[in-house]
Amino acid sequence: MTAGAVVIVEDITDFKNLLDQTILSEKLVEIGRLSAGIAHEINNPLSVISYATQLLLREEDLPPFQIEMLERIENETDRLKTLTGGLLSFSRSGESRQRLTDFNETVRDALRLLHFETARKQIALHECLAALPLVRMDANKIKQVVINLVMNAIQALGERGNITLKTFEPEPKMVELSVADDGPGISPEVQQRMFEPFYTTKKEGEGTGLGLYICRSIVSDHGGQIWVESMPGEGTTFHIRLPVAQSV
Repeated sequence: MTAGAVVIVEDITDFKNLLDQTILSEKLVEIGRLSAGIAHEINNPLSVISYATQLLLREEDLPPFQIEMLERIENETDRLKTLTGGLLSFSRSGESRQRLTDFNETVRDALRLLHFETARKQIALHECLAALPLVRMDANKIKQVVINLVMNAIQALGERGNITLKTFEPEPKMVELSVADDGPGISPEVQQRMFEPFYTTKKEGEGTGLGLYICRSIVSDHGGQIWVESMPGEGTTFHIRLPVAQSV
């Protein structure tokens, strides 16, 4: 009498990976729809606020303090419009308004919007911006990336610390921005996943896990690269590298 058994082993790793990607794609579609709706609802009152601010700034004999406050409202309104634009770009692929742009000026514009936040937390901002060729880019989208990276550095530092922004040409026909902080650093495990959608190490309610994912999407749309260098206890540096405008 012969007795035996047949054991069939099937590797379902590829199937599981495909299932995970499908679930993630469905999540992205739903969050895209939600983001688009929220962005549209926010943009309507923002337009009213922006228009009212511009009218008030035309008034004569305004005290300097009121002028400063109105200008801050106008700047913050523009920043919110950029952020809602980022939500819309996340929800659907739209045309990027790329023009020949001064990369350094885009960085400075972003830092102007962050001045109040860094001053409030006693964080020192250091700029080392080298002369650069023009870059063909959507200034508002790249500004959004810079704001996101600096805000991440601010949150990592908490109270007090240093953030240094440098621009330079790492190689011909390329420009690069580095955003470095002297904070606690990031573990290798987190670095491997930090550009994934919905991945966040922040407390619940403090982050969606979409910031760095959108940053990577924007930089990729410009034909560039974004990456991070960090060691626990030794600070963090984000790099953005973009191609310069081709001669015509």
